[in-house]
Amino acid sequence: MTVEPNIIEVKNLKKAYGENVVLKDISFTVKKSEKVVLIGPSGGGKSTLLRCLNRLEDFSGQVIFENQDLSAASKEKLRALRQKMGMVFQQFNLFPHKTVLENITFAPIKLKISSLQAAQKKALDLLEQVGLKNKANAYPQSLSGGQQQRVAIARALAMDPEVMLFDEPTSALDPEMVGDVLQVMEKLATEGMTMIIVTHEMGFAQEVADKVIFMDQGQIADSGSPAYIFKETANPRTKEFISKVM
Repeated sequence: MTVEPNIIEVKNLKKAYGENVVLKDISFTVKKSEKVVLIGPSGGGKSTLLRCLNRLEDFSGQVIFENQDLSAASKEKLRALRQKMGMVFQQFNLFPHKTVLENITFAPIKLKISSLQAAQKKALDLLEQVGLKNKANAYPQSLSGGQQQRVAIARALAMDPEVMLFDEPTSALDPEMVGDVLQVMEKLATEGMTMIIVTHEMGFAQEVADKVIFMDQGQIADSGSPAYIFKETANPRTKEFISKVM
């Protein structure tokens, strides 16, 4: 049995805003193709941790991605590494004045990763994957929230990332739209994409995760398989949280 290498190593990561310490000595690893889900109460540091992973936030400690230390990377190197880490936010952040197709092709063309023709072909293939090929020429404001989020996922995938980071991708959606987005994410998971996901969707976490990390008050309070976290843990804080959200 082949053991996949670590694609991300987080070592003693700390983050503070002045006197307010948001992350306290966080350490964990993510293997290639692994699905890691971060759960825990609001304000526990999950989204901040995700933003530290591609250095959208400065921090102390280390984030090593593909054997490169992001905390020590030059601006040029960091830009190249970030291209390999797709990120999907709570808000969709689509350009309102560009069509769906233009939103997806914008970065690959601007960064000279693809020709216009190649970028458009890939974008249409990705739109087909997320069930929105018929919306290629639509503008974001004409789409539902769930559709916009699926476009945002396609846009991130257009850069051929090694890792996908999802920061509560369904939290801004109406309940009936959540399923479509989770379905796209489940498909990515089965195709072997390395994923780190902050979510309050506990059913999804149990279904998709290889590893669940429970965060509380800026620390990793518990971690393990979905079966361990949701059914077997003896950690009283984990049990209390699970009892309230399930």
